Amino acid sequence: MACSGYPECKNTRPLEETAEPKMSDETCDKCGKQMVFKIGRFGRFLACSDYPKCKNTKPIPLGVKCPKEECNGDIIERRSRRGKTFYGCSRYPKCDFVSWNKPVNRSCNACGNNYLLEKYTKARGNFLQCPECKHIETLEESTV
Repeated sequence: MACSGYPECKNTRPLEETAEPKMSDETCDKCGKQMVFKIGRFGRFLACSDYPKCKNTKPIPLGVKCPKEECNGDIIERRSRRGKTFYGCSRYPKCDFVSWNKPVNRSCNACGNNYLLEKYTKARGNFLQCPECKHIETLEESTV
């Protein structure tokens, strides 16, 4: 959506921001009200619906626990300074786990690793790969 005063005003905003905010199933840790999905400079996040009274925010977890030893964080979607999406631990900077590929909460059939990475190539299309043993699964066989 663009400013109606163009060309003097060149302000733009994604259409998602202007629509009604989507409610989530999460509740605010500080005030107990429902959280809503918002879009910020570094991607999507959860914010308290009682803003500006309560300014609590938290990242959207993917449902995958951090694979590093003795880390109880969750893997979250983040965005780099240049706008590229990557995945990292919610306990950063205490935990430095990062991945360019999206982690999926499935164990490897070959080595038993507790998560797989979702990848894409022109030759194969979308597939899942184990980061430890490099075992490859198609998305169809992993959903069964």
